Amino acid sequence: MFWLIDALRPHRFVELGTHAGASYCAACQAIELLGLHCSCYAIDTWKGDEHAGYYDEKVYHDLAAYHAPKYAAFSRLVRSTFDAAVDHFEDASIDLLHIDGLHTYDAVRHDFETWRPKLTQNAVVLFHDTNVRERDFAVSRFWGEVSADRPHFEFLHGHGLGVLGVGDNYPKAVASLFAAGEEEHGRGAIRAAFAHLGQVVAHFSDTAHATRRTEATFVLTREEWHRQMEQRGSQITALLAERDQLAARGREREVQSALDRKEWQLQIEGRDAKILQANAQVIEKAEEIQVLKEKLSVAVADRENARSEEKRLHEILGAVYSSTSWRVTAPLRAAKRLLTTLGK
Repeated sequence: MFWLIDALRPHRFVELGTHAGASYCAACQAIELLGLHCSCYAIDTWKGDEHAGYYDEKVYHDLAAYHAPKYAAFSRLVRSTFDAAVDHFEDASIDLLHIDGLHTYDAVRHDFETWRPKLTQNAVVLFHDTNVRERDFAVSRFWGEVSADRPHFEFLHGHGLGVLGVGDNYPKAVASLFAAGEEEHGRGAIRAAFAHLGQVVAHFSDTAHATRRTEATFVLTREEWHRQMEQRGSQITALLAERDQLAARGREREVQSALDRKEWQLQIEGRDAKILQANAQVIEKAEEIQVLKEKLSVAVADRENARSEEKRLHEILGAVYSSTSWRVTAPLRAAKRLLTTLGK
């Protein structure tokens, strides 16, 4: 594609079936670098088909995001069917047409015949997948028919690419390509050269993709590492806060324990004081009891003495009452009591 843009120097390029945009962006890149005055149109529904497979909007949005800032000055992505878009182009206005839509025989033939009037007198038409011979791919069949009596060259690598001239007057480089297609030796050398270049580009693309994937993985790994570090930092902060709370609670408990111990000590001291006071009272009572015991002993001794004296007096009195003199003087005592009574 890059070589053909340089060799043909087209004024208008149209691609039917763009998908992710590899070939189309290659053409746009060549036009930009060569400084050509060429307008470009990529026509596709960007929904897929039974050959390319069906896909979501991401394919179109990714291509549009890449394409717009680079090539929007001379290129447009047209979301349309091929048949709906064809009427928007003037006849004999397209110098380079790339047909890469549905690959059945009827579809490829229909696309070529529908867009044939839009081609300039010496336009070039590219047919993709001319070397695919499986399922209902039939580009190779139509290619055999359409290239039979026209200038052409077919590449076999990359599923095959047919380069078809619809006129007979081309720049020298393009004419040389068509001439080489008629000779086995020249055809083989050019195929080998472009296949080798394609392998180099594919290898470079794979390497770049692997590098980007590795970088993306590294970024994800680094982001995951930062996320984990932030998560662990949050966990550490939470643990520190919990530790501070526990320490504060511990200090509160220590203070409360100290207060409790102080209260307990005061209670013990109060109880000890009460015990001492009680002991003092006990001692005081014991002393009072001892005094009372001593007084009681004295009283008991006095009582015993009194009893002894009383007994002695009774004995004396008994002796008096039983004496002769007491009996002899009994009448005198009686007379005295009588006189005392009368005197009153």
